[in-house]
Amino acid sequence: MNPSMRRPIIRIAVLIGAWCCGFLFYLFLGNSVGQTWVECSLGESLFTFWGKVSDTLQSRLSGMGLEENTYGQIVALTLGNRQFLSPEIKQLYREAGASHLLALSGMHLGILYGVFKLILRNMTYTRWKWFAFSAIMFILWSYALMTGCPKSLIRAALMTSVALLLQICGERRDSIDILNVSAAIVLLADPASIVDIGFQLSCAAMLGIIILGIPFSEKWQNLPLIPRAILSSLAISISAQLATTPLTLLYFNSITTYGALTSLAAIPLTTLIIYFSIGIYAGMPWCIPIVEILIRCQNMVMEFTGNLPGAYIDLG
Repeated sequence: MNPSMRRPIIRIAVLIGAWCCGFLFYLFLGNSVGQTWVECSLGESLFTFWGKVSDTLQSRLSGMGLEENTYGQIVALTLGNRQFLSPEIKQLYREAGASHLLALSGMHLGILYGVFKLILRNMTYTRWKWFAFSAIMFILWSYALMTGCPKSLIRAALMTSVALLLQICGERRDSIDILNVSAAIVLLADPASIVDIGFQLSCAAMLGIIILGIPFSEKWQNLPLIPRAILSSLAISISAQLATTPLTLLYFNSITTYGALTSLAAIPLTTLIIYFSIGIYAGMPWCIPIVEILIRCQNMVMEFTGNLPGAYIDLG
């Protein structure tokens, strides 16, 4: 076998093998591996507990006198509950190519992970490294349980867990292999994930970022901070959009032209919104006007890019 083809074939074989094992488990036992775990006493207890935590946070938020749109967007961005979003807001984000901001994904988990990784980074290479690893894993997976474990978030949590474990153990990290293993675990746990649109989009976006976005970003490491950050953000956004375009055409019959431009402004705003929303949940009322201003700014960005010529092309 050609050595250059060996690893891709092994990766594909791992995915197919994981899906087959998951399907056979379901075929013979009438339940998926993931659902079996959810229905066991431990899994049920964890989901019940974190579900109540999520409900409590939403109740606390609803009693703070927030504007309706502000409340809906905070709950969607932080807890993954989109039922309070108005149809106008959903359409606004769709036309601007930023619907992914309202659906929990690796970006949202990365924002949360970044905070705690920053706090615990000095422990990563000390004798406390396993404490830091355990703390980060507890936070990430508690958050996944709190938000109902959407497939895209589970994929991101698995990638983060595997990457951090390899880092602590001093092993070489290959991003494509980590994505491959994470996707295989999801398919093993729930073979129906193979037709989950969110899971497909999440994996495609991540693959595009790994293959195109990160290599291009590394070419600008010698530039000053601001132009480097802008160009890197554009490279990552464009690569993710290119990778997901075939799927959006297949499932939604539409193309968003300025998604990368939207993300350039919207991702920093989303990051700030999530951070200050954590302050609101923690009982800091001074964060409320800041979040309201940030959400207005973000919606203005959506209106601007969504109204540009050819921003949203519906092929249906």
